[in-house]
Amino acid sequence: MGFKKISYAKISLPGKTELYRQTYEKAEVIDGVLVNKLNTFSDDFGGWFKEAMRLDEDGNVVALKDFGIDFHPVQVNVSNLAPKTKRFWHIHPHQNEIWTTTSTILLGLIDFRKDSPTYNRKMKIILSPDKMVYIPCGIAHGFINQGNEFVTLNYFTDHHFMADETTEECRIDPKKISYDFVKSELM
Repeated sequence: MGFKKISYAKISLPGKTELYRQTYEKAEVIDGVLVNKLNTFSDDFGGWFKEAMRLDEDGNVVALKDFGIDFHPVQVNVSNLAPKTKRFWHIHPHQNEIWTTTSTILLGLIDFRKDSPTYNRKMKIILSPDKMVYIPCGIAHGFINQGNEFVTLNYFTDHHFMADETTEECRIDPKKISYDFVKSELM
């Protein structure tokens, strides 16, 4: 998505104010990151059911196999995100993840894999409950729950969580990374 400066003869904005039209261009993506629609079904009472992950007989995630990604989850984690929770920049050297949510969060990604064709590319994803995102290792990520309600984040990993010096949870100083994906591209 982008913006293009425009003008209309019958519109006069105050001062040096500019008028922009959203272009709806397809956003650039990071190689290996996949956002996929989940099977989601509504019920008779206003709720819903979603198929968070389907595994084949070998433990592979079916939704990723069609894209040539072999992902074997070994742990499922759950985070309860308070309203306005903002967590910037962490990265996993070896761990790959799939995220799903119970509500909408804004997710920012940066490719820090040295040999990647999209090295240093930034990406913004609005992750809604009917979608999942696959985040390969080496992709820095952060998120914000912009809403006023708690959001449950479910994430499936291919490494076990270790609360010691072997942890895959590596933080990056947000002051050293200038990408604030919460800000609007225009403003």
